[in-house]
Amino acid sequence: MKKYNQILLILIFLNSFLYANNQISISNSSIFIDKENLNIEAIKTKTFEPLNNIHKNFGFNKNLTVWLKIQIKNNTNKKIQKILDLDNPLLEEIVLYSNKDIRRSGMLYIDEKRKTINPSFTLNISANSTQSYYVKIKNNTTALQFSIKLEDEEVFLKKDFAKQFSIILLIGVISSFLIYAMVLFFYAKDISYLYYSFYIIVLLFQQLTYIGLLPLYMPLWFTRIDNLIVVPKVGAVIIMGIVFARSFLKTKNYENIDKIYKYLIYIVLLQIVFISSPYFYYPEITVLTGLVFIFFNYYAAIYVYKRGNKQARFFIVGWSFLIIGFFLTIIDALGIYSIMYNIPILVLVFTAIEALFLLLAFVDKLNILQKQKDSIDNKLVEELHERNAIIKEEVENRTLMLKNLYRELHHRVKNNLQVMLSIIRLQSNKIDNIETKEQFLKLENRIKSISKTHEILSLNDDIEKIDMYEYIYSLSEDIETSYSKEIDFDIRTVVFISLKDAVYIGIIINELLTNSMKYSECTKISIYLTQKKNELFLHISDNGKGFKSSDINEKSLGLELVNSLVVGQLNGTISKDIDNKCEYNIKLKI
Repeated sequence: MKKYNQILLILIFLNSFLYANNQISISNSSIFIDKENLNIEAIKTKTFEPLNNIHKNFGFNKNLTVWLKIQIKNNTNKKIQKILDLDNPLLEEIVLYSNKDIRRSGMLYIDEKRKTINPSFTLNISANSTQSYYVKIKNNTTALQFSIKLEDEEVFLKKDFAKQFSIILLIGVISSFLIYAMVLFFYAKDISYLYYSFYIIVLLFQQLTYIGLLPLYMPLWFTRIDNLIVVPKVGAVIIMGIVFARSFLKTKNYENIDKIYKYLIYIVLLQIVFISSPYFYYPEITVLTGLVFIFFNYYAAIYVYKRGNKQARFFIVGWSFLIIGFFLTIIDALGIYSIMYNIPILVLVFTAIEALFLLLAFVDKLNILQKQKDSIDNKLVEELHERNAIIKEEVENRTLMLKNLYRELHHRVKNNLQVMLSIIRLQSNKIDNIETKEQFLKLENRIKSISKTHEILSLNDDIEKIDMYEYIYSLSEDIETSYSKEIDFDIRTVVFISLKDAVYIGIIINELLTNSMKYSECTKISIYLTQKKNELFLHISDNGKGFKSSDINEKSLGLELVNSLVVGQLNGTISKDIDNKCEYNIKLKI
């Protein structure tokens, strides 16, 4: 997903370059800050200052009106049509004055003909002429910021299509995780996943307004109401984030941490009641509260992890991505530093990444349940020596029931992952972009590597250990089929390991085999896995020509995932030789 968005931004830049026209330009643009709510006639008498930067950010400032004076020069011998793009879908009121013509745009003036996210005006410039325009911009509820651009209509529409496509794609991915979280709640009865689902819903609601998709496609009456509930929406995101964090991190066991979370909820509720009305409106206070929340949430996760809650490590990794997006969004809204106008969908991207890590958290939770089951079995074995034959028979029946339950659990988890794969495939089948389909294929293979472990455990008698030869063989065949290649696999291993370690190793093998098939042009791949006490040694090599480091993105999600699992989760090391062949040697601790 991250790689796809980078490619998308590059394409947008190239389109802008290709369609640029040096024969027409904004020759003289200036700005005037109006604090008296003047009319156009009074504004024409004022002294404007040069507009030195196309992006302006004034933060939350409802008492401010920005006026732009734009002179556009056409040196050609024909009439030219251009699009004046104001790159902020949350601008409420924009008025364009041209001679006696007055046109309006903005979030509160969207008509049925508008199909683009950003507000814009079509300008017709006569041949060999210079035309002047005045633009009035005002915001009452959201941050007053914008970028001004003059573009060809074709370039403008292509950029908007790419932006809407990216948003819809991310919504599809996040929605699949949302559905999966709901399935987990109804199946596992873990309230954390219900809270997480509500958190994702309110976050999507807030973000779809922020990036301009809701105002574009919802009725105007809905947009007007939505525009008035900025503080309640931001507050709802904070509150649901706190509720989910308290449940997932089990902060009731940490009195001081839990108490601060409760205080934050009370503070946000008071803000929703007292500072969200048009007469007493201070959204920056709620935004600052959100800033406190994101850093405290990160601190709380680290705090509980150090005190024994190992599941918190997945929360920490996922929140590490989100905290970047939230922090940049907050300082952008406060007018401190502007970067989000270049990457408005960043929070959605990081939300999808966070959801993937929480999926790994569920796999880890199954491992914890497995250990709890082992503990129960040990206690039952001790009681067998003290009880009579009837009790012994009952214990054996209970153990059998637990095994059947876990086998059914693995079977259902596998089915749930298959449902998720089906959703992703349906989405992928509707996409023509090759790069995007490749990203979906990688995502499918990663999820398959997790699903295979549950499939093997649900079919075999041993529900505690996985036969790695069977697992690696099946995984290799799936990857080979997905890339339509004929590969001779040499697999050597007699290792049997736990579900948790098998999932990690499966993800690592999936990423490295994918690289070999994509870049190395090989016909044979060797995979050797051996175990010595509590250490595993993984060797993967092929007979290909190797590849240059520049051929692959070292910061891609796949390679970052391999490094994170090897070094961060399994305390291992990795070495590679990719000059004349592709060879990886990995040592892991289990």
